[in-house]
Amino acid sequence: MSAPVAQPQEGPVNRRLAIHGLSHAYALRTVLDGIDLDLPAGRTVALVGPSGCGKTTLLHLCAGLLTVQKGTLENGFLRPSVMFQQPRLMPWKTTRDNIALGLKALGVPAGERSARAEAMGRAVGLDALALDQFPHALSGGMQSRAALARALALSPDLLLMDEPFSALDVGLKGQLHRLLLDHQAAHGLAVLMITHDLMEAVRLADAILVMAADPGRIVHRVELTTPARRRGDAEVYRTTAELLQHPAVCTSFGLEPPAADPEADADGGCAVLPLRAVGADGGATPAPRKKGFSC
Repeated sequence: MSAPVAQPQEGPVNRRLAIHGLSHAYALRTVLDGIDLDLPAGRTVALVGPSGCGKTTLLHLCAGLLTVQKGTLENGFLRPSVMFQQPRLMPWKTTRDNIALGLKALGVPAGERSARAEAMGRAVGLDALALDQFPHALSGGMQSRAALARALALSPDLLLMDEPFSALDVGLKGQLHRLLLDHQAAHGLAVLMITHDLMEAVRLADAILVMAADPGRIVHRVELTTPARRRGDAEVYRTTAELLQHPAVCTSFGLEPPAADPEADADGGCAVLPLRAVGADGGATPAPRKKGFSC
């Protein structure tokens, strides 16, 4: 019998996404096994891992696009929104109308939805000309801005993102990162994002869950203690490099495990970054003796 997704309840106490023991299979193939995840309001969790480890399936389960088969998934958010890997703009609608599409589905009156679409389009850097154009006339970066504006126009309290910035150049990706972080800070938005880009996860997330495949499972958890808006480039680069030294991360991405460091702490501590490593079962490791995180 399929386990139902719990319906959201009014009140801030329930504003969290809580997953326990979640498993999912397609026919005889298990794609997710024993997933535990907790996402409260205002925080960002990033899922990273190789292709085929079930990240998108997990996101679709959280969005209610798939039925929970085993385990529990309790979504206490009232207004979830999804931003897919591709912009998925309707080619026969203007950018403004694409941004307003979800508002129209909610029954928002035409004048109000146009005004809200205009305001959100401007907020993500789309001018009047871009808002009046059709998708084929927009650059890839503008299409991504429109897709982000469409998701945020719904005033979501939970944003589910499936590699939305993967096709963008570094400069534009950085601009959209800052837009997302600013919007999150202003509105208390919770974000669950999928990315293959470990550096992007380090730049945006409060917690990073590293997944492995066959079946898809969480093999490493890290909480970043510095707020995302205060992380400078140097810290992001160092943190990413340090994560790539962790055996579980290397194995997940098919990389050669790092050679043993004779200068590391006897317990394997990596004295570099302000991180807190968490076991695959969610239990935190003891605090490191030096600044850094326990590998």
